[in-house]
Amino acid sequence: MDYKPVFSYESKSYESKARQPPSFMNRAIRRLQRYGFALPALSTRQIRYIAFAIFVLVVYTVFLPSSSVDPSDTSGFVGPAPKPPPAPRPRPAKGSSDKTTSPFRIQAKFGTETGAAKDIRLERQKEVKEAFVHAWQGYKKHAWLHDEVLPISGGNKDPFVGWAATLVDGLDTLYIMGLQDEFEDALKALEEIDFSKPNAERIPVFETTIRYLGGMLGAYDISEGKYPILLEKADQLGEMLFRAFRTANGIPVPYYWWQKNQKLQGENNVLIAQIGSLSLEFTRLAQLTGKNKYFDGISRITDHLDKAQNNTRIPGLWPCTVDTTGPSFPGAIFTLGAWADSLYEYLPKEHLLLGGASDQYLRMYNTALIAASKYHFFKPKTPGDQDILFTGKVEASGETPTLVTEVQHLGCFVGGMVGLGSRINDSPTELAMAIRLSDSCYWAYTNTASGIMPEIFHIDQCPAEGSCTWTNEEQSGLGKQYGFTSIADTSYQLRPEAIESIFIMWRITGDPEWMEKGWLMWQAIAKHTRTEIANARLGDVTNENPSQEDSMESFWLAETLKYFYLLFSETGLVSLDEFVLNTEAHPFRQQDNLLS
Repeated sequence: MDYKPVFSYESKSYESKARQPPSFMNRAIRRLQRYGFALPALSTRQIRYIAFAIFVLVVYTVFLPSSSVDPSDTSGFVGPAPKPPPAPRPRPAKGSSDKTTSPFRIQAKFGTETGAAKDIRLERQKEVKEAFVHAWQGYKKHAWLHDEVLPISGGNKDPFVGWAATLVDGLDTLYIMGLQDEFEDALKALEEIDFSKPNAERIPVFETTIRYLGGMLGAYDISEGKYPILLEKADQLGEMLFRAFRTANGIPVPYYWWQKNQKLQGENNVLIAQIGSLSLEFTRLAQLTGKNKYFDGISRITDHLDKAQNNTRIPGLWPCTVDTTGPSFPGAIFTLGAWADSLYEYLPKEHLLLGGASDQYLRMYNTALIAASKYHFFKPKTPGDQDILFTGKVEASGETPTLVTEVQHLGCFVGGMVGLGSRINDSPTELAMAIRLSDSCYWAYTNTASGIMPEIFHIDQCPAEGSCTWTNEEQSGLGKQYGFTSIADTSYQLRPEAIESIFIMWRITGDPEWMEKGWLMWQAIAKHTRTEIANARLGDVTNENPSQEDSMESFWLAETLKYFYLLFSETGLVSLDEFVLNTEAHPFRQQDNLLS
């Protein structure tokens, strides 16, 4: 049987339609022919398609509004069109165990906790919380709305613009610890802070971003968006900070003199961390506000870093300083500690925050890790021949990079960073490396008279071949009885990096040994730093009873106490499967469309 098409050029229905009065599009085609446009012989249907395409182009060109330009981020600089952040993936319903929407599983699968283990854990958690409340009350009584309290004298100081750094930095810790009344009191105080009017001549862009902007975004995310004031203030601050990006190449100035109405210029000897550690905060702000310019701004910086990564003196790594006028990266000093630390830390974390939608950050991280493991990581010569890895400084002024076995407390984050990366890459080899890196800082804590790691020390490297036997030949030298060859800075500045890695290793391995290590660290820190007002940094941790110094930075409440508290909390509290923590330990929600 032959089947005739229901609709064809030969069908009567088509012919009857063709005899109908000319349509608007037919008339438009005929007008084009009348004005001299020579058209080839076309069927009526083809003519209609062409006319429709012309109509769409006219509407798109003439009638659709052009994208608006925000005057606050231009100042004569016209960059490429804003790059929208990759769309967040759907988040499972609250309480759901469905993980199919997340491409990563960071945390270990934890077994059932015994009653005795729970009692011990909760008792330790309670002690950390009490320490936080003690320090918070000291700040509230002696330095409310100032940046920092002086924990011995009871004075205050404002090194970070005077926008109440300790208050803003500690917001999400208040909420995580269930201190609801204190949290809401702090929000009332936050309403009175105007982030469009700094209380100083200049704004340190990096520190303001990680402490203030990160603090408000973290509090907003951890409280599930229940307090709009947090996002309103974060956006207000974001607009102020984004003015610092108004340079010819889009790289922000490290310090923004906000009252000077002048064109911003690039600078030489800018710390690499100051430009490379803004991605998490501005990405999350873009996701929550829908303002793509924030993500576009940090993407330009990332593109510069990406382009330069394999063209420095040590391909794969970036030197401590950068000339942002180019930018160019001619520096010969490389480190994973001060001046560079959070640049590397943010590479795998930004990959997580973007849900793996872009491979740029992970590719840059993996490239850096290969170079770092070759040039920065080293096994030290220690009493008992510990199987650990430290990170050192590298000088690359000659033909061959030279390792300087200087160890910084600031570099202790590397173990946690490599641990996160091992879960993203599903690499047992990287996890083993992360364990050795994290264990090294724990060893340094237990290897002093006070039980606390010094800020900076030197230690011998094991030779590539042959014996790695430590000998105690010069006991008179400071620290040499512990395996250190010298100690450049004997202080403890209430830093969080070591406990940060301990916490991450607990969450990704499920090995309770990490909780015990953290508890030993806590006992020493709590014993020596507590004052009548809050907690104080220490002068010489090689002393059995180190002296206290009149300083307590905001990261004590934002980071150090938070990491200790979370170490002894239920593993679902601030789960690493749901949150990415910035370098100030502020939790940004990932894989989320609830808030964005």
